[in-house]
Amino acid sequence: MEQTRINDFGSYASFRETVNDLTESLSQLKDYASSLNLENTARSIGDVIEKAANEHFEVAVVGEFKRGKSTLINAMLGQEVLPADVLPATATLNRVTYSKEPYVNVEYKDGTSENVDINQLADYVTKLSFDSEKKAETVKEATVYYDTDFCKNNVDIIDTPGLNDDEQMTNVTMSILPEIDAAVFVISANSPFSQFEKEFLENKMLTSDLGRIIFAVNCFGTFSKEDEDRIVETVERRICSYVMDKAKKVMGENSREFGVYKRKIGKPKVIGVYAKKALMAKESGDAQMLEESNFPKFESVLETMLTKERGSISLQILANKIISSGSEIINSIVIHENALVMETDEFMEKYQLAIEEIEEIRTKKREEFVRINNAANKVFEQLQPILDDYWVKIEETAMQVIDEYQMSGDDLKREKLKAVYEKLTQKIKENIENKAQLICEQIQNDINVGLSEEAVRLQSFQDDFFESLNRIQELFSVPQQHNRNGGTVDSIIGSVIGTGGIGGLFIGFREAGVKGALLGGLTGLTTWLATSFLLVSTVVGGVFLSPAGLCVMALAGFAGTFTGKFAVDKFLVQERIDKFKTNVKTSVKKQFHEMRINSDFTESVRQQVYNSFAGLKTQIEQETEIILKDTQKTLDDLNEVKQNKKTMSDNEKIRLQNIAENVGEMLAETYNLHKALTDILSDDEEEE
Repeated sequence: MEQTRINDFGSYASFRETVNDLTESLSQLKDYASSLNLENTARSIGDVIEKAANEHFEVAVVGEFKRGKSTLINAMLGQEVLPADVLPATATLNRVTYSKEPYVNVEYKDGTSENVDINQLADYVTKLSFDSEKKAETVKEATVYYDTDFCKNNVDIIDTPGLNDDEQMTNVTMSILPEIDAAVFVISANSPFSQFEKEFLENKMLTSDLGRIIFAVNCFGTFSKEDEDRIVETVERRICSYVMDKAKKVMGENSREFGVYKRKIGKPKVIGVYAKKALMAKESGDAQMLEESNFPKFESVLETMLTKERGSISLQILANKIISSGSEIINSIVIHENALVMETDEFMEKYQLAIEEIEEIRTKKREEFVRINNAANKVFEQLQPILDDYWVKIEETAMQVIDEYQMSGDDLKREKLKAVYEKLTQKIKENIENKAQLICEQIQNDINVGLSEEAVRLQSFQDDFFESLNRIQELFSVPQQHNRNGGTVDSIIGSVIGTGGIGGLFIGFREAGVKGALLGGLTGLTTWLATSFLLVSTVVGGVFLSPAGLCVMALAGFAGTFTGKFAVDKFLVQERIDKFKTNVKTSVKKQFHEMRINSDFTESVRQQVYNSFAGLKTQIEQETEIILKDTQKTLDDLNEVKQNKKTMSDNEKIRLQNIAENVGEMLAETYNLHKALTDILSDDEEEE
């Protein structure tokens, strides 16, 4: 692994090259592990390799309709692939991915799918005609396979329906945001930040997501340079204000978490572009026009975000696996070689001590799991006041909307009453959903705080775990003069690991500032919380939901028309309005009562809490058992060898020494990479 590559992850090419290098190393380690009968280690390495092979970046382009989202995507692709129009065009999720042969796979909501010619795409995914709009209503997602340089870099682009164009389509867009690597929020330079965009950013985008959003202010090039700078500055200022206000509401202005967040939050990524000019420039090969569109800067920022900021996490996971698996392989070789030098009686004595040490580790682990359960109970108990007050707050929000709703006597006329109902109920629905969203984000923040505190506490268990592994290895160490192989393996271990043994390697990492080896090995608990659940989704099973996922309630059915008959001609105007609102309140309260009975919000939160903490246990269980089971398997195999008085052939000695040398070199190279990644992740954590 060359030094230049270690320090450069800011381009798609260097990132992919590093991924290939790491997966190649993992494949070699998998073969070594299999040859040493380390079945659990080999299987675990295989899982990581498979995940890396299928992994790619996902970028969603979002924004209100008529902001130029499809045009911007076409500019990224360098050619007009997606349909774009002055009218709201996109009516489904459209994914663009790489393929030498262009075609479209249409996935329908009924579970069926079909391949269609790419020239027919507009007939399936747009609102440009009555027929296409009807067809689009049956489509879940359309995947466009196309030969574009951009998607060759293992990047998928997702074109989303226009926000505020249709409520159902807005919900579709919201559903994918927790799953993507980056979002490009397209804003019009002519009217930056409409009221809807402001509310969407405040109420829908998670506070912690700012680091993976690029705000593309479209239609630059029609303003003076001075005006363009002023627009970008205004957008930056508004975003910072919105995000900080939201963070105060979620975390509490005087909380420690808000103080940390305030120190770490960086500048939002706001870039002015002229997507249409960029597309024309790429199609015509006009380099000067492309530069004038400012699109190269946008693409550069996106590339760095994906490869260096988001991609470093993926690289860190691969590097961690090399380190842990390589260390386990060397540990097995050391035990294997030294054990065969011992007399049988001495080996049996130490074998028994090693088995007891393994059982002691498992006992400590079970005790830690009890403490994790207690921590989950504590978090849930602390949330109880919020849960008890949840429906009260929701109802208060609805009542306030009704009280403050402006009406006149004309609104009570028969021909207007239905429209008034619909407008008022929509207003109620929007406000209670925003209130529910805020409460859910506060709940999720409290869960995250509890998880973070528990992960910090678990550092002591991690230390004990690796120290126990050290003790097992030390049991089978022999004086140098008694080692029939001249200490070749021991010298390799000493030069690579420093303090000797697998534990020494991780102790060295902790001294370098890397924490949480059993929880992903990422620098900083904030990074761990953001990645262990999202990137290692098989561990937790997708329980670390966004607040939107946490708030799965009956709110979606709330927008139905309220019923009730009012004798409006018997009252003065204000009395009639008051009577109308009183009846609406009665109807709303009745619906809330039914919703409360039919949806157990408290139980949903309880499951969220305990599933999240169960993720800690699952991660620790998997990582420790991979090592413990294979260590015990090595000892059991050696026990059988010693009982049968077998010896190691010279060829076997040479084979083991070669494996140890190769793995040692691999660990030394990966350690340098690991340190570089740690620095990047530490810098990102400080800047966000």
